[in-house]
Parts: sequence; structure tokens; C-alpha cells
Amino acid sequence: MRPPQRRAPSPGRAGEAKGARWVQAVLARSGIEPRQAWGQHFLHDRELLQRQVAYAELDGTQTVLEIGPGIGHLTALLAEQSRQVIAVEKDRRFAPLLADLQRRFRHVQVVWGDARTVPLPAVDAVVANLPYAAALPVIFRLLEQRFQRAVLMVQLRLAERLCAPVGAPHYGRLSVAVGRLATAEVLERVPASAFYPPPEVDSGLLLLRRTRPRFSVPDEAFFRQVLENLFQYRAQTLAEALGHAGMPAAPLPGAAGLAGGRLLAKRVSCLTPCEFGRITWAAWRAARGSRRGGGHG
Repeated sequence: MRPPQRRAPSPGRAGEAKGARWVQAVLARSGIEPRQAWGQHFLHDRELLQRQVAYAELDGTQTVLEIGPGIGHLTALLAEQSRQVIAVEKDRRFAPLLADLQRRFRHVQVVWGDARTVPLPAVDAVVANLPYAAALPVIFRLLEQRFQRAVLMVQLRLAERLCAPVGAPHYGRLSVAVGRLATAEVLERVPASAFYPPPEVDSGLLLLRRTRPRFSVPDEAFFRQVLENLFQYRAQTLAEALGHAGMPAAPLPGAAGLAGGRLLAKRVSCLTPCEFGRITWAAWRAARGSRRGGGHG
């Protein structure tokens, strides 16, 4: 396993300035001003872009999804090593640049729309520098799909939350929800200076490996709501958190077996993902029983 949060080697100030100037020139020729409200920050470190593609372990046979291709510099690298690249972009200002790229690489397909809402294709891998404003909902959408590896550039804090182990300061609902469906690893920590315009925070290069669900839940939306409710009280015991969240604790010991009582005494931040699965099932059954009981009144 690669060491977590390796810092990306710096190209030096001269290299950073040269890369940033190149991106600025491409944008200026196209009359494009980055929209920071959309989280548009363009990675200009070519060596890092090449490593990002290498982490995906492409061999020329895969179909790859890219989200937010922008000026197409990552897209071109992916096209050189993929059977097909499907790039989802919502900003039509990039249409001329991406059309030029499609003339060079006939196997690049551009889908115009918001990755949070457009139908996503079946692919083998995902490689993307995700717009910060859309990163989290896009990741959850990706986890509804089947893929082998996803190499994603996101805000460092988000990457750390997704990868955090049980009991760690960043461990929370995102760690549990994503960890049920994938393994997550921070490959590199990327400084803000690697982007134009530079964001206010550092970024993390994140690797997701899609797996079979580690445990079942009755309903994805209900599961995420349980996590959100309980992690508001992460420092309190499960029994206390259930009381604050208005969720009954009584069904848990019966639903969870002999361990149910011990679960109630654990702090929320120390519960394992599988334990959250058991809690969700208990809460689901209690809620359904309550609805059935209410129907006879």
C-alpha cells in the first residue's frame, strides 16, 4: 500500500510559474475566466497529471470517465492510454477546446451536462479533477456505478474525511458511507500552488477502489440520515445520541443481539461501519413498526 498523504514533489517556483502561465494563455486565447463559484481550478503540474493517470493503471483497453475536463489537458493524457474516454462537462465555454481534442482523438466523447444529474455511463475507471463545489455529490453518484478504480482530485479535508479510520478526528458519516462501498486512500497531498487560479486550501489525490458492499442496509437514504443524525453527537454515547436525535434506543439490544447493550455505551465516534449498519436496521424496523402501529389508531 502506498503511504498516505505523500506530498506531491514540487516542480519548483520556475516550473509552477511556467505551468500556470501556460494554463492562463490557453484560457485567455479562448476568452475564458475561471468561475470560482463552480470550483474551477486547473491543475498545471504536468508531472502530477501524468502520475494521476498512472495511478489508474490503464492499459489501453478500458473505458474511462472524466468529470470536468475543462481545457482538456488531462483528457489528452487519458486518451493516449484508454480505449474510450467519456468526458462530462457542463461549461459550454470549453466546447471549442474539447472539439479540437476530439479531432485529435476520435475515441473521446463529450457529454454536456452536470455530473450531479446527467446519466453516467458504465466505465472501467474514473479519473478526474473534480470541481470542488460538486465533489461530494459526484462521489456518491459514482459509488452507485460499477468501476474498478477512481483517481480523484478533491479538497484535502474531504479526502481525509473519506479515508479516516474509526475513532480518528476526521472519522464521520462520510467515512462510513463511502467505506461501505469502496476502499479509500489518499495518494498525495497537492499544494494550492499546483493550480491556476490557486484555491485557498490544499488538495488530495484520492484513490477509490469499488468493492462489494461490506454490509447491507435497508435503504441508502435512510442509512445516510441515520449517520447524519448520530454524528451530530459524535463525542456522546450511542444511547445519548439516539435520545438527542429522537431515535428510540429500546429496539437496539433485541435487534443487535447480546452486543446491543454494549453498543449503547460506545461513543458514536468509536462505532465501526458494520455497527452503524446494525443500528440502521434496528432503527428501520422500529420506524416501520411504529408506522404500522399508528395505522390502527
